[in-house]
Amino acid sequence: MMKTFKKMATAIITFSLSSFCMAQQPKDAANGMPLQEDEVPVFITIGQSNADGSAFANAEEDRRLSAWYDNPDTNPGLMRIWYRSCYIVNQADGARWVFDGTTEDVAPGWLHLYYKNDNQNGKTMMNMIHGYGTWSDGAAGRRGMEGEFGMHFQQAFPQTELYIIKLGCSGSRIETWASSSDSHNWNYFYEHLYKPAINDLLSKGKKPRLAGIWWMQGEGNAADSKEHYLPLLKELIGKCREQLGFPDAHIYIGHIVKPGESVTNPKASTQYGQGVRDAQDAIANPTDEHFIPNISIIDAKESPFDKDNLHWGHVGINKIGQKIAAEVIPAGKRGEWAVFHPSAFKGLAPCQHTGTNDSGFAL
Repeated sequence: MMKTFKKMATAIITFSLSSFCMAQQPKDAANGMPLQEDEVPVFITIGQSNADGSAFANAEEDRRLSAWYDNPDTNPGLMRIWYRSCYIVNQADGARWVFDGTTEDVAPGWLHLYYKNDNQNGKTMMNMIHGYGTWSDGAAGRRGMEGEFGMHFQQAFPQTELYIIKLGCSGSRIETWASSSDSHNWNYFYEHLYKPAINDLLSKGKKPRLAGIWWMQGEGNAADSKEHYLPLLKELIGKCREQLGFPDAHIYIGHIVKPGESVTNPKASTQYGQGVRDAQDAIANPTDEHFIPNISIIDAKESPFDKDNLHWGHVGINKIGQKIAAEVIPAGKRGEWAVFHPSAFKGLAPCQHTGTNDSGFAL
């Protein structure tokens, strides 16, 4: 009788531990099994200033995030973001390009994900390019959505590593990410951030799984029609799926807010463009001829803006982080994160488009 009881107890404990481990890990979309030991989720952020994060610090929000990030009991320190010092140079044709920063405050590599910029101490949450690296005076007070997103992710998957790769270029047009005649910022992102980050993971025996791509851009193309913006948006989505190694990439697109649509700032979105909005809606509408699967539109009308009525405030950017996490986390638990295909992970030819910096000198 005692032996039978011990066997039953052992079986119950084994089942409970097994169930716990299964609950902590997202499943593999290919075979319905938990992530393999060598697989790690990767999340990508690209776009312009609202993607990078231009919100100025809010003391109450900082206290809330600090209570979690600075407590080892809540934050196991498993999240990383790839850092590289870089900054923007305006071009003669109006484009805004990212280049390596003239000051290398921290060597390129993985830093601990944090809720603010503290990269000199090995932790950050942004690749802010308003200045030379995230330690510049202008960038030190800025906030992005990754701090909030990462906190929710780690709470959902406390034993799972997360790697974020991010590049935003304030004021950039979609052409410099998607057009064959420019693509400078896409090439910079791929060659100087994405490829080194992925190769570093692979060299350490970590196989990436894509939790998603966050694309936030549109204000820089406010004057453009749907007919102009739509093919470029489709080209960008194609690049994300054909060159990053994730043909099934799920892409989350920030819906630019209409004037008067913001719940808290009726005068917000001064650079709104109907053509951009129509293009975003078209690719996400299953009944539209331009529909593309695995696209989610993130509604931002409930995110408060800063005083400029163009950039989300700290509360607003954190609401975006919450919304993205609310989509990415269930997708992981359903086993829908994209599987890495090494054959699709390819290099790019150097961009031939040339321009000048603010001083008029050729680059």
